[in-house]
Amino acid sequence: MNTKSKLAVITVAIVVAGAIGLVLAELFLPPVAGVGMQGQSGFYLRAKSVITTINMAFAVILIAGYIKLYTEVKSKFTLGLLFMMVSLFIYAATSNPLIHALSGFCLSGLGPFTMIPDIFAAAALGILVYLSDV
Repeated sequence: MNTKSKLAVITVAIVVAGAIGLVLAELFLPPVAGVGMQGQSGFYLRAKSVITTINMAFAVILIAGYIKLYTEVKSKFTLGLLFMMVSLFIYAATSNPLIHALSGFCLSGLGPFTMIPDIFAAAALGILVYLSDV
């Protein structure tokens, strides 16, 4: 796959996963309060849910690619990458505020610090998707 095709696939994955994350956040997260910390907290929780949904989509793409690669080469390194991607998928799924809200746990945020680790995870997963022949 050439560079332009890879970037197109990555862009489509980001847009689709982000849209799904935003729709689910609007449906299942409590409404954003007015001004003040609660309102900002609601915004950051929605942003975090979008980012973690994108991370989940990246992880699924990489898991599928590494399963395909492992069936072809049977490499221990590829198997390790596969387990790492499964771990990152579980991390993204369990850190998603949607899962917390649907489980009945209190949603409170730390402002932008709520989503900073997920932004770095998204960057790492995006780089892996770009570098992989998936």
